[in-house]
Amino acid sequence: MFSTDEITNIAARFFQAAEKYGDNPAVGIAGEDAYLTYNQMARKIRECATFLGPLEKRQPVGMLSENRPEWCKVYLAVLACGGMVVPIDPQLKEQELSRLFAESRIRKLFVSPRYLEIVKAAAISLENGLEIINLETIPISEDEIPELEFPDEPDNPAVMIFTSGTTGKAKKVILTHGNILSDIDGFLKRLTFGPGDRFLSVLPLHHTFEATCGFIAPLIRGSTIYYVKEINSREVFNGIEKHKITHFISVPLLYEKIYHGILNSVKKTSLARRAVFKITMTATKALHSLAGINPGGTLFTSFREKASLQSIRLLVSGGAPLPPQISRGFSLMGLNFVEGYGLTETSPVLTVNPTDRVKFGSVGPPLENVEIKIDNPNEKGIGEILARGPMITPGYEDNPEETAKLLEDGWLHTGDLGRLDKDGYLYIAGRKKNLIVSAAGKNIYPEEIEAELLRSSYILETLVYGRKGATGREEVTAIIYPDFEQLAIRLNKDSEEVNPDNFTAEEIKSVLDLEIKTICRGMADYKRIKNISYIRQEFEKTTTRKIKRHLYI
Repeated sequence: MFSTDEITNIAARFFQAAEKYGDNPAVGIAGEDAYLTYNQMARKIRECATFLGPLEKRQPVGMLSENRPEWCKVYLAVLACGGMVVPIDPQLKEQELSRLFAESRIRKLFVSPRYLEIVKAAAISLENGLEIINLETIPISEDEIPELEFPDEPDNPAVMIFTSGTTGKAKKVILTHGNILSDIDGFLKRLTFGPGDRFLSVLPLHHTFEATCGFIAPLIRGSTIYYVKEINSREVFNGIEKHKITHFISVPLLYEKIYHGILNSVKKTSLARRAVFKITMTATKALHSLAGINPGGTLFTSFREKASLQSIRLLVSGGAPLPPQISRGFSLMGLNFVEGYGLTETSPVLTVNPTDRVKFGSVGPPLENVEIKIDNPNEKGIGEILARGPMITPGYEDNPEETAKLLEDGWLHTGDLGRLDKDGYLYIAGRKKNLIVSAAGKNIYPEEIEAELLRSSYILETLVYGRKGATGREEVTAIIYPDFEQLAIRLNKDSEEVNPDNFTAEEIKSVLDLEIKTICRGMADYKRIKNISYIRQEFEKTTTRKIKRHLYI
């Protein structure tokens, strides 16, 4: 059917893969033995496309569901028919959904059963109506399923993605087939996978990071994807062990929890095992630091087996900054761990560390088809990160003003601050809008201070920002969510059933105030935290596990 690899329709690229890997497993549910092969998936896509019929260019079709194989089927069927997918966050409330339905102008919406009621309620107020299609009951034609003819224009819109809109009206990001496929082609030259590799999918598919890197890319390379039913540590580790997962893509917060969970489990073992772990880690750090050798792959073999991580070949982090000690810690345990960087507007990957030349703390050099430059750098080389390449969005739907701000003189303005080192590796300093300016005019990056705080075993989550003090000047302020399990151990409390409400404010302050004071001694005076508050519940987060800063500042 296909004679070239230069196919510019995402669905057509999947069907090209299906010709090569027909009987290989394509998608399944974590914990279950059943799966769909590439041939079976291809037939289901054709059945769905037959039900949809030809769609007009830019015709939006909504998709609202938890992660499951049917999500992928509908996504690819819409693209095969020439339409544009509108992936919707299933955590949105009724009023938010009503607004999104109206703004996106969708007339067809595929929904999983668990969200049917809220979708029906949200659609009542729509003037032009909305065809709501149950994912599990899509009509199947009894007739012969015709072959598909794919629209093959790289500039055709593939998806319209609503940004979170946490600080104002949400923007509608358009990504074309060419945007997404060029991004995949770029990062596949940096990270390799193919038939026989198995992905465990935990991030929401409506997010561009997961859709591009954890769904489309694996399927056009012949890999297998398993979707977890619930996102928790047990489901993740059980899925990794049962399906011998080789590749895992996630966001920093989940990696931090997994890493600290591993360290906490070590603390609960016998004195002898704790001593062996400590000696092994010390030796590994020393060899890596002095000779550039990482013996963790050999020294931690039995440990990885006990942690059900022996099948993992690559861990990938993106979506937010990651404390360097987390990536370094995984790496020293013998696990390939790389961090990358990008935006929804860039399809999303712009940079990623090469597996054989990782620099901890960096998000890696640009992909081969990406240009990065730093705008107006200061004396430390830090300025706004600008990007250029074929994966850059053509702009925001119905919003020429914001598009003009985003895309200026051929460069995308990311709104992030960073620097490039002599080898071209990018380091993220933080968001431009989060920058704190001290009374002396010094720039303070909240993300840098957050990373230092998160080194403490007593701090699980933190948010740092600038708050005006009595003098009217900005002061560094921190909100801390403590690790109450570690606090219980320190305070000799019963740690079997840890309840944050069982800790008095004085008990929390007795440990954390001293801890933060110690951390601040290692910082320049102008960076030191002036105001601290402690919370007893985790920060509210987006579906990609980013803290909703606007709720706390």
